[in-house]
Amino acid sequence: MINAMIDTVKIAKALSDPVRHKIMLMLAQNNQECCPVPGEVEGKTGLCNCEIMAKLGMIQSRVSYHMKELVEAGIVAEEPRGKWKMYFIKTKTLNQFLEQLRADFKLD
Repeated sequence: MINAMIDTVKIAKALSDPVRHKIMLMLAQNNQECCPVPGEVEGKTGLCNCEIMAKLGMIQSRVSYHMKELVEAGIVAEEPRGKWKMYFIKTKTLNQFLEQLRADFKLD
């Protein structure tokens, strides 16, 4: 059954930006956290602002802007950790997005 709570257009727009797409790939391929405090969402390790900033060579405000877009689209969860935030990919929502696209475009 398709979840009507996801906004496929908002998710598609969030993923269409090359920087956000790269961040999503980083989150999907990450297997360890840079920060000493452990945390997991949906069984995945996360990345903090500092790691994303370092890997992309971006200042904190630009990373925060892109992460806000991903969080508002519902495909990334954030968790405050002191002065930083940890980000986790929401695989369940991404799977719902793919299911909705398959249904909308009659791909299955």
